[in-house]
Amino acid sequence: MENGQVSFEMISKAGEAFSILVKALEYVRTGNPEMAEQSIKESEKLMNEAHKLQTQLIVTEANGGKNEFSVLLIHAQDTLMNTILMSTIVKEMIKMFQTLKNGER
Repeated sequence: MENGQVSFEMISKAGEAFSILVKALEYVRTGNPEMAEQSIKESEKLMNEAHKLQTQLIVTEANGGKNEFSVLLIHAQDTLMNTILMSTIVKEMIKMFQTLKNGER
């Protein structure tokens, strides 16, 4: 798979995962924690698929191959990194919401 195609795939999967994470927060806020959990799992699947694509590029380079760098590839990397960060934040926000809802500290 060419770098351009890998980049588009990464952007698509990571971008969709990001949107699903935002939806997970909405589910929690509106009282549907089961759908939030399902959304988290769905986003993790997409992030893992995007990460596998990233790994392909790393392995190619580690084996002496060349990867052409472009703004598109940089955007793909940035999208994946932001989605991974968003996942961490959303999971913590959900825990905080549940703690507050249960009156815990």
